[in-house]
Amino acid sequence: MRKIFVLLIISLSTFLHSQVFKESYYYVGSDEMHIYKQSNDTLYKSNTFSLQPVNIKKYNAHYKIWDIIEKPQNLIAVKLESLDSIPLTTDPYPEDRFKLLLYKKISEKELLLIRDINHLKQEEMTTYNIDTIQTQNSYGMTLFSLSYLKQLSTLKKVKSKKDANAINNKLNNSKYTRFAESYVKFNSLSDASILSASLINTACINLGYSPIGASFSINILNTDRRQEEKEKIIDELYKMIYDK
Repeated sequence: MRKIFVLLIISLSTFLHSQVFKESYYYVGSDEMHIYKQSNDTLYKSNTFSLQPVNIKKYNAHYKIWDIIEKPQNLIAVKLESLDSIPLTTDPYPEDRFKLLLYKKISEKELLLIRDINHLKQEEMTTYNIDTIQTQNSYGMTLFSLSYLKQLSTLKKVKSKKDANAINNKLNNSKYTRFAESYVKFNSLSDASILSASLINTACINLGYSPIGASFSINILNTDRRQEEKEKIIDELYKMIYDK
């Protein structure tokens, strides 16, 4: 009986230790958000425009968590296997369905995805030497915890041309242009939209604006649409984000 109890304690300790996403985490993109939720040994990913909880059946990507390795300098490596089949193919579960994600823990509120090494075979993933990954000058995709995102949601919304101009002026600051230059030079995540979202999200927070929906609103405000049409589109966006 004592042996069983000890095994249960060890299993519980391992489970608690392996929770990278202790709550849902969000990437605030240029239009929609990506949500990541861990449940036991499964990582769920979905796209959303809302802060409301997503039904687990509606997540559009699922990954088995093979291993979680904590490294010095607040680095966390996560080894994953895609559980989703590829439709309309003779090989729905290809051998290279494994991947390795490397995060840097910025704080309890933020994670930074700095490496996404995909199209690995199982053996390549399990034997991957994480110590060979270059992590100096790390730039990447920032994920906000749900609790922090709810705090940010109480900040001002981007609803007027004045708001958009304030953010655009902030982005012209040399601090942001230097960041963009370094990002392009050192970052290994090739999606340029990640850089755009990162810059706008940072500028918004520094100016006291909520980053949620900000990029989309700025794009609408910069169009030639009639003012009434702009206001209607932006109001509908924020209703979708915040209303149940």
